[in-house]
Amino acid sequence: MGKRAGAMDLKLAGKVAVVAGGSRGSDLAVAAELAAEGVAVVLTGRNPDFVKDAVATIAAAGGKVRGLATNMVSVDDAKRIVDAAREAFGEPDILVINPPSPSMTDGFEAITNEEYLEAHEMFTMSLVNLAREVLPAMKARGWGRIIELASTVKTPHLDVPMPHQNTRVASVSIIKTISFEFARYNITANSIAPGAIQSALATDYLERNGYDPEAFVKMTPMQRFGHGEDIAALVTFLASDRAGFISGEVIRIDGGASHSLF
Repeated sequence: MGKRAGAMDLKLAGKVAVVAGGSRGSDLAVAAELAAEGVAVVLTGRNPDFVKDAVATIAAAGGKVRGLATNMVSVDDAKRIVDAAREAFGEPDILVINPPSPSMTDGFEAITNEEYLEAHEMFTMSLVNLAREVLPAMKARGWGRIIELASTVKTPHLDVPMPHQNTRVASVSIIKTISFEFARYNITANSIAPGAIQSALATDYLERNGYDPEAFVKMTPMQRFGHGEDIAALVTFLASDRAGFISGEVIRIDGGASHSLF
């Protein structure tokens, strides 16, 4: 793929990336940005039409891309995804994962054990299974990047269902553990915590919880939504050698909305 205007030239050409959940929104922006840097991308999503459209978009820009309509939760799902990358382009150098949010009921008393387990499978085990699938080759190669798109809901919010918060925290902890255990092999692992990023899902969430999206965003320091391209630029940087000494971090991308120091 030829370098497009604005591409960062982070020396990623020839790498292979799996973008699990990369068929629309911010995830598609990530897949497209990596492809613009010359990375061969395998993206996944649950909706075959979204996957097809995402592949067409990236391919039309000259990117090397394959798509796979699948879940990402089970061990078999993880193997299917990584096998698709191996067959198309070779062993993945980069794993970017953003699990879909499970449906759940608000309120501790109303939430069922099944809903807790569903959230655990979605957010925690999808990361564990995919990481286990890609890490052996990364370790043997002496290079790898694992990047989780988490959320600022890893910190407590009264209007965010608890399983969503709890399992997001667990996935951040897993990333931290990976960063410690595999640092000696030149493998980094980081979490990105997006805040108010413009998307149909974000608008729907705000409206369902009684917020006017435009009024809500005016309460943030920058008084605007972020965009998928903001996340994509950070992911691509973290995937490069220029970020080779950044690992085990949770990096907020929320336009300065967080009031905490750490």
